[in-house]
This record gives sequence, C-alpha cells and structure tokens, in this order.
Amino acid sequence: MISPRREWKKFESENEKIERLKEWQLISPKAKEIKKFYYKGAYTNEPTECDVAGFVDNNEIILYINGELHSIHPDYFADMQKKEKFIILDIETPMSFRNEDGIREVAAIAVEDYRVVDSLHLAIIKDEEEYKNGYGAGLEAIEENEELKAEFKAFISKYKCPIIAHNASFDRRFLRYWNWVDDNQEFYCSRDNIKAKETLESYKLQDLLNYYGIKQKQAHSAMQDTLDLLEVLKIIKIEKWVVLGKRAEDKIVKGLKSYENDKNKREEDKKKLEEAKENIIEDIFNNKKIVFTGDMKEDRAEMRAIAIRYGATSPNSVSSKTDMLVVGENAGSKLSKAQELGIRIISEEDFWNIVNKK
Repeated sequence: MISPRREWKKFESENEKIERLKEWQLISPKAKEIKKFYYKGAYTNEPTECDVAGFVDNNEIILYINGELHSIHPDYFADMQKKEKFIILDIETPMSFRNEDGIREVAAIAVEDYRVVDSLHLAIIKDEEEYKNGYGAGLEAIEENEELKAEFKAFISKYKCPIIAHNASFDRRFLRYWNWVDDNQEFYCSRDNIKAKETLESYKLQDLLNYYGIKQKQAHSAMQDTLDLLEVLKIIKIEKWVVLGKRAEDKIVKGLKSYENDKNKREEDKKKLEEAKENIIEDIFNNKKIVFTGDMKEDRAEMRAIAIRYGATSPNSVSSKTDMLVVGENAGSKLSKAQELGIRIISEEDFWNIVNKK
C-alpha cells in the first residue's frame, strides 16, 4: 500500500463527506447517501471493499483498505468504480450441429468484476442418470418452450451487457435461429479472444482447465461449464474484448469490407483450418475433397473446418479432383464448373445430414 506521506484530514461530518465525494465524481450529484466503494488495484488480488477515510487535497484522497491506509488520486479511484459486466453463457444441443435439431439446456451467469451476481439455468430433466453424462443427455427439447424463452430474455434484458460464450458462433447461431436472442445482441467468443492473447497448443475449455490447474475434467453441462469458464477468465483477464462478427450477409448490408479485401479475416480463417487438421473428430469423409460455395447459414470457414475435422480436405476452388460441392444460396461460377465436370453437388442441409447421421 502507498501509505499517506502528507498530513491528511478526516471528514468533519457525513454531509461534508457526501459533498466531497460528489466533487470528486465518486457518487452522483443527486446522491443522498454513500454507496459501497471497491479498490481494484495492484495491492489486492480481487476487488476489495473499502472506505474513503479522508483527504489531503483534491489530488489525494485516503482510503481505508483491509485495516490499512492507502493514498490515491481521486480520478484513479473513480476509474476503479466502473464495473466490468458481462454474461457468460453455454448451451447444450442434442449432439448436433444443425439448428433445426434444437436446444436441450441453457445456462447463464451475470458477472460483475469477475463475481457472479445472478444465474439462470433452464433445462427439463427426464432422466437424472443420463443427465450426469452431460452433452444434453437425459433432457427434453426446450427450444420452443415459450415460458423458458421468456425467462431467458428477461434475464438478458435485466443486465443489458455482452454475452460471452466459449464457442460463441455456435451458441449464437442456435439462439438466433430459435429467436432466443435478436441480431443486435453483442457476443464475445472467449476462445478467439484467448487465442489473441495467449499462445497455447489447444484452446478447448477442457484443455484450458487442465493447463491452468483449475480441474482435470470438463462437465459438459451448461451451468458448470459457464462457472468453469469464469475461472479461466479470472486468470486470463482480457483487457479489450473483440466483438464476434455477424454473418457474411449482415456485413454486406452494412457496407463493411468483403472477405477478399479483409486480410485479418483471411488470416483468422487460415488459422481455423490449420487447427481443424489437428483436431480430427472422426474420419467419415475418407479424404474426399469438399468445396463450399454460395451464401450459407454458417460462416464459410467454419463449414470447411467441420469438413476437415471429419476427414475431408477442403480446397478453395473446384477442379477435376473435387469429390463434392456443397451449395448455398446465390452460388456462382463454382456451381457451373462442377456441373460441367459432373461433380457431386449437395445442399448445405445435405452436408449437415451426413455429419449428424454419423
């Protein structure tokens, strides 16, 4: 602690203290009582409740923290009162990549300065023993349960802050499809933001929990996974979060740069494909060359990464060696070339049917 080095004064009355706190912009100009203050600096491991004990002048106030006196500039202390707020969310689906297959479990925790202030768990358990296995097992479908959906929307509306999910593009896609969130809800992907800060071999939640010595096994149940992710974020504190981008068609409407002109997006997609090669789930495509074209519900790079994780290769262009072309809306020259070469052509839905069937 930086102890006071100059003579300081205690407040002569509660009214004087309130007026001084207003002057330093530590409380509202209309405040009639003193709120709780927190110190979030280098001398404590986490936000610690404290009191303004007195002052030297307008450039130095005196805090009472954990039984010790601490000297600080009022502007620095005012910055400490700004709470970092976000919601950590996780969903479980019936082991499916398809939106249409629905949602089994939703959990969310409201976090202020890395402390849980509220939580919400939505699930209908039909088999307790199966539920212990995680992955949405033993649960009824809840995606069209209007009561639970309203409860979730009320929770999100109450806190009005960004949502963090470890695979945010996946979770957001399902929630948007079933109208649990609207297009304006801001999402952060913890996996991608951790990648930007830390160089690790794997960014799966299970591996992060192991790497940072938090626990050995991931629960794969929505509520426990949100709590575990919070423990990871307490260690890897992201100073500036990057917002998860919207779908390609949304970006075009808003006049943002296209994929071809966006170097950062290309680099990000390249990394995603390289990581997919190192995280093979199952070889169901037997090294087939699968190309994607047209506008799809999922991000193009994510589709290619899924194909690679299931044993395919995914080049950018169609050639005589291409085994399959997956076609979305507004397909162009790749479709024409594939038709000329007699290459197998399937829809985006057909592709997901193949993956989910296996």
